[in-house]
Amino acid sequence: MSYFPPFSMGNDVSDPGFNVDQKQIELQLELWRDKSLYAYQAQAVCMTRLLHEIKTLRTQVTSQKEQIRALTRDLEKACKANSEMGASPVQWDSAAEGFKQIEQQFMKSMEQESRLKNIQFVVTSVLKANLSDDTREMVEGCMNSMQEPMYRTIMYYCGGLNCAERLQNIIEKGFSKEDFSDGIYGQGLYFSPNAATACMLSVPGLILVANVCIGNAETVMTKNRERDSPSKGFDSILVPGRLCDEALFPNSRIAQEYVIFSPLQALPVGLLMYRSTTSSDHSREGTHHASH
Repeated sequence: MSYFPPFSMGNDVSDPGFNVDQKQIELQLELWRDKSLYAYQAQAVCMTRLLHEIKTLRTQVTSQKEQIRALTRDLEKACKANSEMGASPVQWDSAAEGFKQIEQQFMKSMEQESRLKNIQFVVTSVLKANLSDDTREMVEGCMNSMQEPMYRTIMYYCGGLNCAERLQNIIEKGFSKEDFSDGIYGQGLYFSPNAATACMLSVPGLILVANVCIGNAETVMTKNRERDSPSKGFDSILVPGRLCDEALFPNSRIAQEYVIFSPLQALPVGLLMYRSTTSSDHSREGTHHASH
């Protein structure tokens, strides 16, 4: 039902000279009908677009939830693997077997790199980190205050290439802001779970192993040299890596690096000294022995 308020055409209706232009009224009604139709069509288009946006956002949210679940599963697997490896800093410092395991893990990681199939790596010695109790307490306190304090893992320090003398200082006093890299993803400490990646960014023959608390890591793809902290709610960032190049690493995940912005998020474990030999060297060595 529709309601039309009462109206009056005045005294002109009774005037014999009053003339109603029916054509003009019909034109006005036609114009009103067209305008009403246009307004309805505009509203219909707006509602259709709104519905489409809602469907798109829901699809995107569902996809992101699946990605989050997948990343969470991967992270849980990694944490479980690290715990099985014995990632606790106490174990590394209390038993020689821990350092033997570090050596084996380093050589295994290098062997898995396809570009190094013909090269063998041997750890010649390990310089154990010798930190004071105060330093250890500060590091442990910082780790425990993070968003996810249990997410700790053994990784390789991707730094020291231009200041080798700092490596000795790190294993004696721990990391500091002097060890920060001015990298393309921010100013912080860069670490990699892949030994080959770290070796390309470290002093040849030396690689520093650390127990790193990555906590709640944020995946970041954007380069930003001015970045000096993770986003709110995160403890570290996971980036494609400064060596992310198909020519160097066909598998981009190999080049990935974690960046932390507090030196108290990493506890140095030891400095590995290693050397490499190629298959041809072994062949020549075997021929030399045979000739005798």
